[in-house]
Amino acid sequence: MGDQNWWRNQEPPDAVPDGWGWDQDAWISGTHIGCLPEPGPAEGGLIARLFFRARISDVDLVLNDVQLVAAWSQFDRCHFRQRVRPVLNDYGVAAQGSFGNRPTLYRDCTFERVRFKQLGGFNMDSARFERCTFIHCRWEGHFATQADIIDCVFVGRMNGCVWFGHGPDAQGSSRRNVIEGNDFTATQFTANVGWRQDVPISAQTWPQGYIPLIDG
Repeated sequence: MGDQNWWRNQEPPDAVPDGWGWDQDAWISGTHIGCLPEPGPAEGGLIARLFFRARISDVDLVLNDVQLVAAWSQFDRCHFRQRVRPVLNDYGVAAQGSFGNRPTLYRDCTFERVRFKQLGGFNMDSARFERCTFIHCRWEGHFATQADIIDCVFVGRMNGCVWFGHGPDAQGSSRRNVIEGNDFTATQFTANVGWRQDVPISAQTWPQGYIPLIDG
């Protein structure tokens, strides 16, 4: 699945890692093209979508009431969507999860109205996004400390998030995130968006008149 750099120099394990504490029966492993298997239950009344060493292509994945976790997987031409307004379920829990609990690759995927948020939303974590399109997603309290973002397009309002040029890895050292070739010309930025730790500002395309806020 691509060069080893995007795996962050980690080798994907042959089996579900010990100690992760998730119901292994809910995991989807192997190669799945077309309809996904039935999801399993998760805590808080959510539906578990847990991907481990999975290869997923050309599927439409609705994230309403979902707990998503992806690890050492690859998604091609998939469409992730969420309802317009976040809704708490009967347990008071919102859809949430991680697109990259461990390194996971997304190529030519679309993310529509997905709520990117550290708590009560979805995190990019250590995922890599190549040629993806983000359409009217909600960026609310999201910190992209490890994500690779390459040749992606962002459409809509962006508020309350921070992008990092590098972040700590499992050994405590710093790995440079790959952030280049992204098109933000259709993005409406608020003042509450930050670019930290050497994000390559000149490697992106910005709306006319927008000056990225470098805050660290």
